[in-house]
Amino acid sequence: MNSRRHWRTGGETHRLLLLAVSVIVVFAVNVAGLLSGIFTVLPHLFYLPIVLGAYWYPRRGVPFSFGLAAGYLATTIFFAGLDMGLLIQTLARAVVFVAIGAVISLLSLRLREQEERYRGVFDNSEAGTFIVASGVDGPRIEEVNYVGASLLGSTIDDLTGKPITLFFGDPALWERLEADSDRRGAVYGFETTLRRTDGETIRALVSAGRLQGGRIVLTLIDITALKTAEETLRRTNAKLNMLGRLTHRDLAAAVSQLLAQITQGMRHFDDPAFRRYLEELEESARVVQRRVEITRDYQDLGLQPPDWQPVQEVIRRAMSCLLIPPEVSVRCWVERLEVFADPMLDRVFSNLIENAIRHGKTVSSVVITYQILDDGLAIYVEDDGVGVPPEKKERIFDYGVGIGGGLGLFLVREILAITGITIRETGTPGEGARFVIHVPPGGYRIT
Repeated sequence: MNSRRHWRTGGETHRLLLLAVSVIVVFAVNVAGLLSGIFTVLPHLFYLPIVLGAYWYPRRGVPFSFGLAAGYLATTIFFAGLDMGLLIQTLARAVVFVAIGAVISLLSLRLREQEERYRGVFDNSEAGTFIVASGVDGPRIEEVNYVGASLLGSTIDDLTGKPITLFFGDPALWERLEADSDRRGAVYGFETTLRRTDGETIRALVSAGRLQGGRIVLTLIDITALKTAEETLRRTNAKLNMLGRLTHRDLAAAVSQLLAQITQGMRHFDDPAFRRYLEELEESARVVQRRVEITRDYQDLGLQPPDWQPVQEVIRRAMSCLLIPPEVSVRCWVERLEVFADPMLDRVFSNLIENAIRHGKTVSSVVITYQILDDGLAIYVEDDGVGVPPEKKERIFDYGVGIGGGLGLFLVREILAITGITIRETGTPGEGARFVIHVPPGGYRIT
Protein backbone atom coordinates (compact mmCIF):
# COMPACT_ATOMS: atom_id res chain seq x y z
CA MET A 1 0.00 0.00 0.00
CA ASN A 2 2.90 2.39 0.76
CA SER A 3 4.41 1.79 -2.67
CA ARG A 4 1.04 2.54 -4.29
CA ARG A 5 0.69 5.75 -2.30
CA HIS A 6 4.24 6.73 -3.28
CA TRP A 7 3.46 5.99 -6.94
CA ARG A 8 0.32 8.14 -6.80
CA THR A 9 2.29 11.02 -5.21
CA GLY A 10 5.00 10.80 -7.86
CA GLY A 11 2.44 10.60 -10.66
CA GLU A 12 0.65 13.69 -9.32
CA THR A 13 3.89 15.69 -9.39
CA HIS A 14 4.62 14.62 -12.96
CA ARG A 15 1.13 15.59 -14.08
CA LEU A 16 1.34 19.06 -12.55
CA LEU A 17 4.79 19.59 -14.03
CA LEU A 18 3.67 18.48 -17.51
CA LEU A 19 0.55 20.65 -17.32
CA ALA A 20 2.54 23.72 -16.24
CA VAL A 21 5.12 23.21 -18.98
CA SER A 22 2.40 22.79 -21.64
CA VAL A 23 0.68 26.02 -20.51
CA ILE A 24 3.94 27.99 -20.57
CA VAL A 25 4.91 26.61 -23.99
CA VAL A 26 1.48 27.28 -25.50
CA PHE A 27 1.41 30.89 -24.27
CA ALA A 28 5.00 31.46 -25.43
CA VAL A 29 4.27 30.05 -28.90
CA ASN A 30 1.08 32.13 -29.21
CA VAL A 31 2.86 35.33 -28.13
CA ALA A 32 5.53 34.66 -30.74
CA GLY A 33 2.82 34.06 -33.31
CA LEU A 34 0.97 37.26 -32.42
CA LEU A 35 4.19 39.25 -32.75
CA SER A 36 4.71 37.61 -36.15
CA GLY A 37 1.16 38.27 -37.31
CA ILE A 38 -0.04 34.62 -37.04
CA PHE A 39 -3.54 34.66 -35.50
CA THR A 40 -5.43 31.54 -36.68
CA VAL A 41 -3.37 28.34 -36.33
CA LEU A 42 -1.37 28.58 -33.13
CA PRO A 43 -4.39 29.12 -30.76
CA HIS A 44 -5.38 25.50 -31.42
CA LEU A 45 -2.42 24.48 -29.28
CA PHE A 46 -4.47 25.53 -26.23
CA TYR A 47 -6.52 22.36 -26.70
CA LEU A 48 -3.61 20.31 -25.34
CA PRO A 49 -3.45 21.78 -21.79
CA ILE A 50 -7.26 22.15 -21.72
CA VAL A 51 -7.80 18.45 -22.49
CA LEU A 52 -5.06 17.34 -20.10
CA GLY A 53 -6.25 19.57 -17.25
CA ALA A 54 -9.93 18.70 -17.66
CA TYR A 55 -9.17 14.96 -17.89
CA TRP A 56 -6.75 14.79 -14.98
CA TYR A 57 -8.64 17.23 -12.74
CA PRO A 58 -12.29 17.09 -13.87
CA ARG A 59 -13.65 19.01 -10.89
CA ARG A 60 -11.34 21.94 -11.75
CA GLY A 61 -11.55 21.51 -15.50
CA VAL A 62 -14.05 24.31 -16.19
CA PRO A 63 -12.27 26.98 -14.05
CA PHE A 64 -8.95 25.93 -15.56
CA SER A 65 -10.33 26.20 -19.11
CA PHE A 66 -11.91 29.54 -18.26
CA GLY A 67 -8.57 30.80 -16.95
CA LEU A 68 -6.74 29.71 -20.10
CA ALA A 69 -9.44 31.30 -22.27
CA ALA A 70 -9.19 34.56 -20.31
CA GLY A 71 -5.39 34.48 -20.56
CA TYR A 72 -5.58 33.85 -24.30
CA LEU A 73 -8.05 36.73 -24.71
CA ALA A 74 -5.89 39.13 -22.65
CA THR A 75 -2.71 38.11 -24.49
CA THR A 76 -4.32 38.64 -27.89
CA ILE A 77 -5.65 42.10 -26.94
CA PHE A 78 -2.31 43.11 -25.41
CA PHE A 79 -0.15 42.08 -28.36
CA ALA A 80 -2.55 42.49 -31.31
CA GLY A 81 -4.64 45.48 -30.27
CA LEU A 82 -8.42 45.96 -30.37
CA ASP A 83 -9.12 44.99 -33.96
CA MET A 84 -12.87 44.19 -33.99
CA GLY A 85 -12.63 41.20 -36.36
CA LEU A 86 -9.76 39.64 -34.43
CA LEU A 87 -11.52 40.34 -31.13
CA ILE A 88 -14.64 38.48 -32.27
CA GLN A 89 -12.53 35.50 -33.41
CA THR A 90 -10.68 35.49 -30.11
CA LEU A 91 -13.91 35.60 -28.07
CA ALA A 92 -15.34 32.74 -30.13
CA ARG A 93 -12.21 30.64 -29.55
CA ALA A 94 -12.31 31.44 -25.82
CA VAL A 95 -15.92 30.23 -25.62
CA VAL A 96 -14.94 27.03 -27.48
CA PHE A 97 -12.04 26.51 -25.04
CA VAL A 98 -14.41 26.70 -22.06
CA ALA A 99 -16.98 24.44 -23.77
CA ILE A 100 -14.35 21.80 -24.57
CA GLY A 101 -13.08 21.95 -21.00
CA ALA A 102 -16.63 21.47 -19.69
CA VAL A 103 -17.31 18.47 -21.97
CA ILE A 104 -13.99 16.77 -21.17
CA SER A 105 -14.56 17.39 -17.43
CA LEU A 106 -18.03 15.84 -17.57
CA LEU A 107 -16.82 12.78 -19.47
CA SER A 108 -13.84 12.41 -17.16
CA LEU A 109 -16.07 12.63 -14.07
CA ARG A 110 -18.34 9.89 -15.39
CA LEU A 111 -15.37 7.73 -16.28
CA ARG A 112 -13.89 8.30 -12.82
CA GLU A 113 -17.19 7.36 -11.15
CA GLN A 114 -17.25 4.12 -13.13
CA GLU A 115 -13.65 3.43 -12.16
CA GLU A 116 -14.44 4.09 -8.50
CA ARG A 117 -17.41 1.71 -8.66
CA TYR A 118 -15.24 -0.92 -10.28
CA ARG A 119 -12.49 -0.33 -7.72
CA GLY A 120 -14.99 -0.57 -4.88
CA VAL A 121 -16.33 -3.88 -6.18
CA PHE A 122 -12.81 -5.14 -6.87
CA ASP A 123 -11.32 -4.19 -3.51
CA ASN A 124 -14.32 -5.07 -1.32
CA SER A 125 -15.35 -8.32 -2.97
CA GLU A 126 -15.55 -11.33 -0.65
CA ALA A 127 -13.94 -13.40 -3.41
CA GLY A 128 -10.31 -13.24 -4.39
CA THR A 129 -10.21 -11.31 -7.67
CA PHE A 130 -7.30 -11.33 -10.13
CA ILE A 131 -6.72 -9.52 -13.42
CA VAL A 132 -4.42 -11.75 -15.48
CA ALA A 133 -2.71 -10.74 -18.73
CA SER A 134 -1.26 -13.24 -21.17
CA GLY A 135 2.26 -12.60 -22.42
CA VAL A 136 5.12 -14.29 -24.21
CA ASP A 137 6.39 -15.60 -20.87
CA GLY A 138 2.96 -16.83 -19.73
CA PRO A 139 -0.03 -15.39 -17.85
CA ARG A 140 0.94 -12.89 -15.16
CA ILE A 141 -1.04 -11.16 -12.43
CA GLU A 142 -1.66 -7.49 -13.25
CA GLU A 143 -3.98 -6.70 -10.35
CA VAL A 144 -5.21 -8.55 -7.28
CA ASN A 145 -7.40 -7.52 -4.37
CA TYR A 146 -6.66 -8.02 -0.68
CA VAL A 147 -8.84 -11.14 -0.40
CA GLY A 148 -7.04 -12.78 -3.32
CA ALA A 149 -3.62 -12.01 -1.86
CA SER A 150 -4.68 -13.32 1.55
CA LEU A 151 -6.16 -16.45 -0.02
CA LEU A 152 -2.76 -17.27 -1.56
CA GLY A 153 -0.91 -16.33 1.64
CA SER A 154 0.87 -13.31 0.17
CA THR A 155 0.55 -9.55 -0.33
CA ILE A 156 -0.70 -7.46 -3.25
CA ASP A 157 2.77 -6.09 -4.03
CA ASP A 158 4.41 -9.52 -3.92
CA LEU A 159 1.82 -11.13 -6.21
CA THR A 160 1.74 -8.38 -8.84
CA GLY A 161 3.70 -9.53 -11.89
CA LYS A 162 3.96 -13.18 -10.84
CA PRO A 163 2.73 -16.04 -13.07
CA ILE A 164 -0.73 -17.16 -11.95
CA THR A 165 0.16 -20.74 -12.90
CA LEU A 166 2.55 -20.92 -9.93
CA PHE A 167 -0.48 -21.38 -7.69
CA PHE A 168 -2.44 -23.94 -9.74
CA GLY A 169 -2.27 -27.54 -8.59
CA ASP A 170 -3.25 -28.64 -12.11
CA PRO A 171 -0.67 -27.40 -14.69
CA ALA A 172 -3.22 -27.62 -17.52
CA LEU A 173 -5.86 -25.58 -15.69
CA TRP A 174 -4.95 -22.21 -17.24
CA GLU A 175 -5.13 -23.55 -20.81
CA ARG A 176 -8.51 -25.09 -20.01
CA LEU A 177 -9.81 -21.83 -18.52
CA GLU A 178 -8.59 -19.85 -21.54
CA ALA A 179 -10.18 -22.28 -23.99
CA ASP A 180 -13.52 -22.33 -22.15
CA SER A 181 -13.51 -18.52 -21.83
CA ASP A 182 -12.88 -18.13 -25.57
CA ARG A 183 -15.60 -20.63 -26.42
CA ARG A 184 -18.30 -19.61 -23.93
CA GLY A 185 -17.22 -16.14 -22.82
CA ALA A 186 -17.07 -17.15 -19.15
CA VAL A 187 -16.47 -20.11 -16.84
CA TYR A 188 -18.39 -20.51 -13.58
CA GLY A 189 -17.98 -22.71 -10.52
CA PHE A 190 -14.93 -24.75 -11.55
CA GLU A 191 -13.45 -26.66 -8.60
CA THR A 192 -9.69 -27.00 -8.38
CA THR A 193 -6.73 -27.19 -6.01
CA LEU A 194 -4.46 -24.20 -5.32
CA ARG A 195 -1.01 -24.01 -3.72
CA ARG A 196 -0.42 -21.11 -1.32
CA THR A 197 2.97 -19.43 -1.01
CA ASP A 198 3.51 -21.27 2.30
CA GLY A 199 3.03 -24.63 0.57
CA GLU A 200 -0.43 -25.30 1.98
CA THR A 201 -3.00 -26.77 -0.42
CA ILE A 202 -6.54 -25.39 -0.51
CA ARG A 203 -9.70 -26.18 -2.45
CA ALA A 204 -11.13 -23.29 -4.46
CA LEU A 205 -14.06 -22.46 -6.70
CA VAL A 206 -12.78 -20.70 -9.83
CA SER A 207 -14.71 -18.46 -12.23
CA ALA A 208 -13.18 -16.74 -15.25
CA GLY A 209 -14.27 -14.23 -17.87
CA ARG A 210 -12.69 -12.45 -20.81
CA LEU A 211 -11.90 -8.72 -20.69
CA GLN A 212 -10.85 -6.37 -23.45
CA GLY A 213 -7.20 -6.50 -24.40
CA GLY A 214 -6.93 -10.26 -23.99
CA ARG A 215 -7.02 -10.12 -20.20
CA ILE A 216 -8.93 -12.57 -18.02
CA VAL A 217 -10.58 -11.80 -14.69
CA LEU A 218 -10.42 -14.66 -12.21
CA THR A 219 -12.43 -14.99 -9.02
CA LEU A 220 -11.35 -17.53 -6.44
CA ILE A 221 -13.42 -18.62 -3.44
CA ASP A 222 -11.85 -20.76 -0.72
CA ILE A 223 -14.11 -23.79 -0.21
CA THR A 224 -11.66 -25.83 1.84
CA ALA A 225 -13.74 -25.55 5.02
CA LEU A 226 -16.92 -26.33 3.07
CA LYS A 227 -15.37 -29.44 1.52
CA THR A 228 -14.09 -30.55 4.91
CA ALA A 229 -17.56 -30.08 6.41
CA GLU A 230 -19.14 -31.99 3.50
CA GLU A 231 -16.73 -34.87 3.97
CA THR A 232 -17.37 -34.90 7.72
CA LEU A 233 -21.12 -34.87 7.10
CA ARG A 234 -20.78 -37.68 4.57
CA ARG A 235 -18.85 -39.83 7.03
CA THR A 236 -21.34 -39.03 9.79
CA ASN A 237 -24.28 -39.94 7.56
CA ALA A 238 -22.56 -43.17 6.56
CA LYS A 239 -22.07 -44.08 10.22
CA LEU A 240 -25.67 -43.20 11.06
CA ASN A 241 -26.83 -45.22 8.07
CA MET A 242 -24.81 -48.21 9.22
CA LEU A 243 -26.18 -47.79 12.75
CA GLY A 244 -29.70 -47.63 11.31
CA ARG A 245 -29.17 -50.84 9.37
CA LEU A 246 -27.83 -52.63 12.45
CA THR A 247 -30.67 -51.30 14.60
CA HIS A 248 -33.24 -52.31 11.99
CA ARG A 249 -31.81 -55.81 11.75
CA ASP A 250 -31.75 -56.30 15.52
CA LEU A 251 -35.21 -54.77 15.98
CA ALA A 252 -36.69 -56.85 13.17
CA ALA A 253 -35.21 -60.00 14.69
CA ALA A 254 -36.54 -59.11 18.15
CA VAL A 255 -40.06 -58.41 16.81
CA SER A 256 -40.07 -61.66 14.83
CA GLN A 257 -39.02 -63.56 17.95
CA LEU A 258 -41.75 -61.80 19.97
CA LEU A 259 -44.41 -62.76 17.40
CA ALA A 260 -43.20 -66.35 17.42
CA GLN A 261 -43.44 -66.50 21.20
CA ILE A 262 -46.94 -64.97 21.15
CA THR A 263 -48.05 -67.56 18.58
CA GLN A 264 -46.53 -70.31 20.68
CA GLY A 265 -48.24 -68.97 23.81
CA MET A 266 -51.66 -68.90 22.15
CA ARG A 267 -51.35 -72.64 21.52
CA HIS A 268 -50.97 -73.37 25.23
CA PHE A 269 -53.66 -71.15 26.74
CA ASP A 270 -57.40 -71.57 26.30
CA ASP A 271 -58.52 -68.81 28.66
CA PRO A 272 -60.52 -66.33 26.45
CA ALA A 273 -59.40 -63.26 28.43
CA PHE A 274 -55.76 -64.27 28.27
CA ARG A 275 -55.99 -65.13 24.55
CA ARG A 276 -57.58 -61.72 23.89
CA TYR A 277 -54.66 -60.13 25.69
CA LEU A 278 -52.21 -62.09 23.52
CA GLU A 279 -54.09 -61.09 20.36
CA GLU A 280 -53.84 -57.40 21.29
CA LEU A 281 -50.16 -57.87 22.03
CA GLU A 282 -49.71 -59.58 18.66
CA GLU A 283 -51.44 -56.71 16.83
CA SER A 284 -49.16 -54.17 18.54
CA ALA A 285 -46.12 -56.23 17.60
CA ARG A 286 -47.26 -56.39 13.97
CA VAL A 287 -47.67 -52.58 13.90
CA VAL A 288 -44.07 -52.31 15.09
CA GLN A 289 -43.04 -54.84 12.45
CA ARG A 290 -44.73 -52.87 9.66
CA ARG A 291 -43.05 -49.66 10.75
CA VAL A 292 -39.68 -51.36 10.92
CA GLU A 293 -40.17 -52.56 7.35
CA ILE A 294 -41.12 -49.06 6.18
CA THR A 295 -38.19 -47.37 7.92
CA ARG A 296 -35.86 -49.91 6.30
CA ASP A 297 -36.93 -48.60 2.91
CA TYR A 298 -36.36 -44.97 3.92
CA GLN A 299 -33.13 -45.11 5.92
CA ASP A 300 -31.27 -43.68 2.90
CA LEU A 301 -33.52 -40.60 2.79
CA GLY A 302 -31.44 -37.50 2.00
CA LEU A 303 -28.20 -39.49 1.84
CA GLN A 304 -27.69 -38.69 -1.86
CA PRO A 305 -27.99 -35.16 -3.30
CA PRO A 306 -31.16 -34.25 -5.25
CA ASP A 307 -31.03 -34.44 -9.03
CA TRP A 308 -33.17 -33.94 -12.14
CA GLN A 309 -35.37 -37.00 -12.63
CA PRO A 310 -37.66 -37.95 -15.54
CA VAL A 311 -41.04 -38.51 -13.90
CA GLN A 312 -42.30 -41.03 -16.47
CA GLU A 313 -39.27 -43.25 -15.94
CA VAL A 314 -39.51 -42.87 -12.16
CA ILE A 315 -43.16 -44.02 -12.21
CA ARG A 316 -42.33 -47.02 -14.39
CA ARG A 317 -39.57 -47.98 -11.97
CA ALA A 318 -41.98 -47.64 -9.05
CA MET A 319 -44.65 -49.78 -10.76
CA SER A 320 -42.14 -52.55 -11.49
CA CYS A 321 -41.84 -53.15 -7.73
CA LEU A 322 -45.61 -53.35 -7.10
CA LEU A 323 -48.11 -56.18 -7.42
CA ILE A 324 -50.87 -54.44 -9.37
CA PRO A 325 -54.09 -56.48 -9.74
CA PRO A 326 -55.17 -57.06 -13.35
CA GLU A 327 -58.46 -55.27 -12.71
CA VAL A 328 -56.63 -52.02 -11.80
CA SER A 329 -55.15 -49.87 -14.58
CA VAL A 330 -52.41 -47.32 -13.90
CA ARG A 331 -51.97 -44.68 -16.61
CA CYS A 332 -49.62 -41.71 -16.61
CA TRP A 333 -49.17 -38.76 -18.97
CA VAL A 334 -46.00 -37.09 -17.73
CA GLU A 335 -43.72 -37.68 -20.70
CA ARG A 336 -40.82 -35.16 -21.03
CA LEU A 337 -41.44 -33.84 -17.50
CA GLU A 338 -38.45 -33.71 -15.15
CA VAL A 339 -38.42 -32.58 -11.52
CA PHE A 340 -35.56 -31.75 -9.18
CA ALA A 341 -36.06 -34.14 -6.28
CA ASP A 342 -34.47 -36.66 -3.94
CA PRO A 343 -33.35 -39.92 -5.61
CA MET A 344 -36.07 -41.71 -3.61
CA LEU A 345 -38.80 -40.05 -5.69
CA ASP A 346 -39.86 -43.49 -6.95
CA ARG A 347 -40.92 -44.37 -3.38
CA VAL A 348 -43.34 -41.42 -3.48
CA PHE A 349 -45.24 -42.80 -6.47
CA SER A 350 -45.03 -46.42 -5.33
CA ASN A 351 -46.59 -45.40 -2.00
CA LEU A 352 -49.37 -43.39 -3.61
CA ILE A 353 -50.22 -46.14 -6.12
CA GLU A 354 -50.04 -48.86 -3.45
CA ASN A 355 -52.25 -46.84 -1.09
CA ALA A 356 -54.84 -46.42 -3.84
CA ILE A 357 -54.89 -50.18 -4.51
CA ARG A 358 -54.87 -51.27 -0.85
CA HIS A 359 -57.17 -48.69 0.70
CA GLY A 360 -59.30 -47.40 -2.18
CA LYS A 361 -61.46 -50.56 -1.93
CA THR A 362 -63.32 -49.98 -5.21
CA VAL A 363 -60.35 -48.70 -7.21
CA SER A 364 -60.21 -49.69 -10.87
CA SER A 365 -58.13 -46.82 -12.26
CA VAL A 366 -55.17 -44.68 -11.17
CA VAL A 367 -54.28 -41.71 -13.40
CA ILE A 368 -51.17 -39.51 -13.12
CA THR A 369 -51.05 -36.19 -15.00
CA TYR A 370 -49.49 -32.74 -14.62
CA GLN A 371 -50.40 -29.10 -15.17
CA ILE A 372 -48.23 -25.98 -15.37
CA LEU A 373 -49.49 -23.26 -13.00
CA ASP A 374 -48.65 -19.61 -12.39
CA ASP A 375 -46.81 -20.55 -9.19
CA GLY A 376 -45.10 -23.73 -10.40
CA LEU A 377 -46.36 -27.11 -11.51
CA ALA A 378 -48.86 -29.63 -10.15
CA ILE A 379 -48.64 -33.41 -10.53
CA TYR A 380 -51.99 -35.15 -9.94
CA VAL A 381 -52.32 -38.74 -8.72
CA GLU A 382 -56.03 -39.63 -8.90
CA ASP A 383 -58.03 -42.81 -8.35
CA ASP A 384 -61.72 -43.77 -8.45
CA GLY A 385 -61.89 -45.44 -5.04
CA VAL A 386 -63.73 -44.47 -1.88
CA GLY A 387 -61.61 -41.37 -1.27
CA VAL A 388 -60.42 -39.84 1.99
CA PRO A 389 -62.85 -38.49 4.64
CA PRO A 390 -62.67 -34.68 5.07
CA GLU A 391 -61.49 -34.90 8.67
CA LYS A 392 -58.46 -36.99 7.64
CA LYS A 393 -57.25 -35.04 4.60
CA GLU A 394 -54.60 -33.13 6.55
CA ARG A 395 -53.84 -35.74 9.20
CA ILE A 396 -52.99 -38.60 6.83
CA PHE A 397 -49.52 -37.07 6.32
CA ASP A 398 -48.77 -36.90 10.05
CA TYR A 399 -46.45 -39.36 11.73
CA GLY A 400 -48.29 -42.59 12.56
CA VAL A 401 -51.68 -41.26 11.42
CA GLY A 402 -51.52 -42.18 7.72
CA ILE A 403 -53.74 -44.62 5.95
CA GLY A 404 -53.65 -47.89 7.87
CA GLY A 405 -51.68 -46.27 10.68
CA GLY A 406 -48.43 -46.55 8.72
CA LEU A 407 -45.64 -44.12 7.92
CA GLY A 408 -45.92 -44.23 4.13
CA LEU A 409 -47.55 -40.84 3.52
CA PHE A 410 -45.51 -39.20 6.26
CA LEU A 411 -42.32 -40.28 4.54
CA VAL A 412 -43.75 -39.32 1.14
CA ARG A 413 -44.10 -35.77 2.41
CA GLU A 414 -40.58 -35.82 3.87
CA ILE A 415 -39.03 -37.03 0.60
CA LEU A 416 -40.74 -34.28 -1.38
CA ALA A 417 -39.95 -31.58 1.20
CA ILE A 418 -36.20 -32.02 0.67
CA THR A 419 -36.45 -29.90 -2.50
CA GLY A 420 -39.39 -27.72 -1.44
CA ILE A 421 -42.13 -29.85 -3.04
CA THR A 422 -45.44 -30.13 -1.17
CA ILE A 423 -48.31 -32.61 -1.28
CA ARG A 424 -51.97 -32.47 -0.25
CA GLU A 425 -55.15 -34.49 -0.78
CA THR A 426 -58.05 -32.70 -2.53
CA GLY A 427 -60.32 -35.54 -3.68
CA THR A 428 -64.07 -35.87 -3.09
CA PRO A 429 -65.08 -38.59 -0.59
CA GLY A 430 -66.96 -41.35 -2.37
CA GLU A 431 -65.50 -40.40 -5.76
CA GLY A 432 -61.82 -41.13 -5.18
CA ALA A 433 -58.59 -39.74 -3.75
CA ARG A 434 -56.70 -36.95 -5.52
CA PHE A 435 -53.16 -36.16 -4.40
CA VAL A 436 -51.70 -32.88 -5.65
CA ILE A 437 -47.89 -32.67 -5.71
CA HIS A 438 -46.89 -29.01 -6.07
CA VAL A 439 -43.44 -28.33 -7.56
CA PRO A 440 -42.15 -24.74 -7.07
CA PRO A 441 -40.82 -22.63 -9.97
CA GLY A 442 -37.35 -23.72 -10.99
CA GLY A 443 -37.97 -27.23 -9.67
CA TYR A 444 -39.28 -28.64 -12.95
CA ARG A 445 -38.48 -28.56 -16.64
CA ILE A 446 -39.97 -29.88 -19.87
CA THR A 447 -37.32 -31.54 -22.03
